[in-house]
Amino acid sequence: MNELVMKVVYFFKNNPNPNDEQFHQWAESEGLDVHKAEEAAYFLATRCAWLLTEGKAPEKGVTPKDVDPEQLKMGIEVEKEHIRSCPRIAKKIALDHLAEIPDYYTRLDKMEREAGVEHH
Repeated sequence: MNELVMKVVYFFKNNPNPNDEQFHQWAESEGLDVHKAEEAAYFLATRCAWLLTEGKAPEKGVTPKDVDPEQLKMGIEVEKEHIRSCPRIAKKIALDHLAEIPDYYTRLDKMEREAGVEHH
């Protein structure tokens, strides 16, 4: 990712749900071209939309109602290890795994215990 995109990422991380005026003020205070900063924000929004809509679960029409709720709960906790700040993405990743293997997280847990992997 380029430097501008990363600056915008950190802006949104530190300022959830800003309005246009707040975003513009921030960009100007950083000495950024407001239009370029907006382009970076749109780039991120497009990537996030893709991330949340693509994958095995959407392809197969699998929703949270279609999977074992305990598996989904386990999956969200496991995936949060990788994506702490976004439970929605953790849930999406868990659903993608469960769309392919309905007991994915039970199998993962068993495999990790057999390998001696420490759980958090």
